[in-house]
Amino acid sequence: MNTIKILSGINWLLIGVYGAFVVWALLQKANPANDAGGGEQEIALKGISVFMLLVLTGLNWLPLTWTKIVALLLVVLLLLLIYFISTN
Repeated sequence: MNTIKILSGINWLLIGVYGAFVVWALLQKANPANDAGGGEQEIALKGISVFMLLVLTGLNWLPLTWTKIVALLLVVLLLLLIYFISTN
């Protein structure tokens, strides 16, 4: 039982970091220098990030161990993707 609590705590911490990135992205203005399709892609990516945040919180609220492991893997992959995009 302690392992599940530790895993859940780590998940909530990482989901909070991802949520901070999502809120930051939502507060940014659309870049007018984008081409014709860039604005719609930006809106779609923001929508997908909000959807993923809801999925992660839902997975972490479920009492099953495998859902917490899946949520941990997803949030780690999303944070690595944000890191890769921001450094390149």
